[in-house]
Amino acid sequence: MSLAKLPPNAKVAVLGAGISGLSFTYFLHKLRPDVQFHIFEKSPRSGGWINSSHLHVKSTNEQIILEKGPRTLRGVKDGTVIMIDILRNLNKEREIEIMTNDSIANRKYVMNAQQQLIQIPNSFMSLVKFLKGMKLMNGRLLIGILREPFVPVLQEDESIEGFFTRRFGSSLWIDNLGSAVIHGIYASDVAKLSVMSTLPVLKEIERESGSIVRHMLKSLFGQVKKKKNEERAKVVSDELTQYERLISPDGNMNGLLTKLKGIPMIKLHNGLEELPRAMTNYLANEKNIKIHYNSPIKEIDPISGKVNGESFDHIRSTINTHALSNALPSNNPLRANLSSIEYVNIFLCNIYSKKKIIPSAGFGFLVPKFGNISLNPQAHLGTIYDSDIEKNVISLFGERNQQGQQEGYDKITIMLGGHYYSNWEIPSKSINLQIIYEILKSKLRIDLQKFNIKIIDETMTIDTIDENDLIISYNYHNSCIPVYGVGYLDTKAKVIQTIEDNRYKLSFGGTVFADGVAVPDCVSNAFKDSMKLM
Repeated sequence: MSLAKLPPNAKVAVLGAGISGLSFTYFLHKLRPDVQFHIFEKSPRSGGWINSSHLHVKSTNEQIILEKGPRTLRGVKDGTVIMIDILRNLNKEREIEIMTNDSIANRKYVMNAQQQLIQIPNSFMSLVKFLKGMKLMNGRLLIGILREPFVPVLQEDESIEGFFTRRFGSSLWIDNLGSAVIHGIYASDVAKLSVMSTLPVLKEIERESGSIVRHMLKSLFGQVKKKKNEERAKVVSDELTQYERLISPDGNMNGLLTKLKGIPMIKLHNGLEELPRAMTNYLANEKNIKIHYNSPIKEIDPISGKVNGESFDHIRSTINTHALSNALPSNNPLRANLSSIEYVNIFLCNIYSKKKIIPSAGFGFLVPKFGNISLNPQAHLGTIYDSDIEKNVISLFGERNQQGQQEGYDKITIMLGGHYYSNWEIPSKSINLQIIYEILKSKLRIDLQKFNIKIIDETMTIDTIDENDLIISYNYHNSCIPVYGVGYLDTKAKVIQTIEDNRYKLSFGGTVFADGVAVPDCVSNAFKDSMKLM
């Protein structure tokens, strides 16, 4: 998307003070210190979906971190490297903690239809056990694999499930395994998500090689195209090169990439919210930046650049597209496309105990779709073992103790809903709590009769936590992740075309019409668009 350069001393409105709005403001402020910024946030806090809440225990004055949204960064993307550099520049490098590949907390599991946890394989023997435990091979699929090289190429978009069924004659892999991975990223249905939007590499392979199996065989025998090898050999991307040149000349992106090589996961010691919190403090102290809390967007005119009656040279929207649509003039052509974007809702439950409740050490487990709703009537998406992660990380820059917290406690997060709620009436809180109890008993094998269950209210305070207490804190996240369904790319193209044809003073960040739903994707998009406006 092309964006018009900002005039000198321009005014920019940023809608939303989540990580997307904050990082966009941070980058553009660095590039154009003459620009005035007004950030409009509907809630009384910044950070958006990143919310590292602290449960205050009065008797001990302890603060227990309960992550209510994203909590870790998986893998190393350009946006991840940029985030770490920002933390360094804001004197928060001591917060950065990493997990090593051989850590027990790097073990990941998938639950099979018999409610057994099967570890993601890391050796040939574990692969055999995994395939057997997840029932990922049968005669029909085997025949499908043999026939796959002869399946015609389809240029049009399709669902993830449709892609695998068409090419392999079976949805077994995607129902019993792939859907679990998708639950952990998008909380959406593989039968609805666009393969071009979420797994574009599969369509690229199909177009270039004509076959997934044929491409894999070529890769095994070292016949991958030269340009792919050149891309892998490239140490620092163009994006990071530009970032270092324009934002962080002393950042040494090459050195930082080398330090992060092979790191499977990154977290922050006091919760992921430390990053938006540090960015907020930095921005709030700049004289040409003002953050307006409790300020929902009531009116927006992308032609004149007006937001809630005030004129701006550019408007950066990172808010829910339905809220933006409602604020537009009634005759604006964007309204229909913005309203058509679907979102999923998630019920998130944090659980804390001083006793052992985690069944197998690791990162946690995901629950597949199984191709049959009767096999997952609880709408269970997955469970994260927060305490195992916290206890098995080390400081990236060696400024904390080598190991994380070592207290005797277990902490997990259970996620329900997602695409399942799209076809149901969303269960009440009391019903969802009953589902949580069922999951604790049936899937984590916890005898709840041995515990005194305490439900935490919104004050996030508790007098004391005893040895037999089981602490539960929960939240509904309404419209928290967009659905990149089949047709989403057409909607995105129409929105961009409308903006460019009408020369709107508007651009999009966040998880919709940007680069993806992950936090690093949002940060990358913010940096790239800030360069276009400079």
